[in-house]
Amino acid sequence: MKVLVYGAGVIGTLYGGKLAHAGNRVTVVARGRRLVDIRQHGLVLEDIVDRRHWTTRVEAAEHLDPEVEQDLALITVRRDQLANVLPELANNSRIPILLFMLNNPTGSASLADALGRDRVLLGFPGAGGTSDGHVVRYAMIAQQPTTLGELDGRRTARLRKIAKAFRDADFPTKICGDMDAWLKAHAFFVTAICGAIYLAAGDCRNLSRDNAALTLMTHGVREGFTAVRALGEIVTPFSLKVLFTWLPDAFAVGYWRRFFATEMADYVFGRHARAAAREMQDLASDCRSLVEKSGVEAPSLLRLYRAIDEFIGEPMVGT
Repeated sequence: MKVLVYGAGVIGTLYGGKLAHAGNRVTVVARGRRLVDIRQHGLVLEDIVDRRHWTTRVEAAEHLDPEVEQDLALITVRRDQLANVLPELANNSRIPILLFMLNNPTGSASLADALGRDRVLLGFPGAGGTSDGHVVRYAMIAQQPTTLGELDGRRTARLRKIAKAFRDADFPTKICGDMDAWLKAHAFFVTAICGAIYLAAGDCRNLSRDNAALTLMTHGVREGFTAVRALGEIVTPFSLKVLFTWLPDAFAVGYWRRFFATEMADYVFGRHARAAAREMQDLASDCRSLVEKSGVEAPSLLRLYRAIDEFIGEPMVGT
C-alpha cells in the first residue's frame, strides 16, 4: 500500500518504519528539526526489549499536498494538535481512508463532519516509547494490541486489509466493534494513570511505592468506567474491565505496583506523561465533561485531574 503518516513522533515513526520495512511505500509528514532528521537519517528505531536497532528510508514532506494520492493516511498527532491538522486533511480528497491513531474520547462525529464519514477510521497504537535525538526507542505493549474499527462497527474488507498490513509489519492487531466506546474507556484509564504519575513527581518507580496513589488511581479508573457505562457504552477492552471493576482493590494495586517498578512502565507511560502533560490536561477536560454528562460521582478521578493541573501549573479551562 501507499501509506501517508501524518505526524513523526514516537508512534508515527514506529508505524511508518515498520510498515515501510514490510514493503509498503511510506511518506511521512513532519515539521522542523524532525523533518531534517528524517531526511538525513531515515526512520531510526530501537526496540528496548531486544535492543535491535534498525533504519528505514522513507519519503518526507513538510505539508500534505492536496493533490497527492495515497491508499491510507495514518494520523498520529497528539490530541491537542488535532484541530490544526483537520483543515489540511480536509483539503485533500484523494486519500480515501484516514485512520486516526490517537486519544479521542469525545467521539467520531466531529471527524466525520469535517472529513466525510466514509473516509474516517478509528484506531489506537499498541506501543509506547520515547525520542532520543533522531532515534525512537519503543516497546510493544503485550496487553494492548493495535486496535482498529469502522465508525459503524462493521468488519469491512478495507478494515481487514489494513489489519493484515499491520500484522504483516509485526503489529499484533485486533478489530473492535465500537471504537468510540473503546476510546472513552481508554481516555479515563490513561488520564487516571498519568494523574497518579504526576502525584509521584512524574516518576513511575516512586508511584510503585505509593499505595495511596495507586489506590486513588484504581478508584479513579473505576469511576471513569462507571461513567462510560452510565453513558450507555460498553467498557472495553475486557481485560481492563475485569481488572478495575470485577477484582478487589488489592489485586489491582498489587498488579500496578509490580508494573510501575519496571523499566517498561517508564517507556509505556512515564515518558509520555512527562512529555505530553498538556495533552493529558486536554483529555482530562474531555473526560470531566463526560463525567458531568453521565451524572456519576467521581471524587477520586477529579483528584487525579487536579494533579494534572498542578503538574502543569495551570487549571483546566472552565474549572
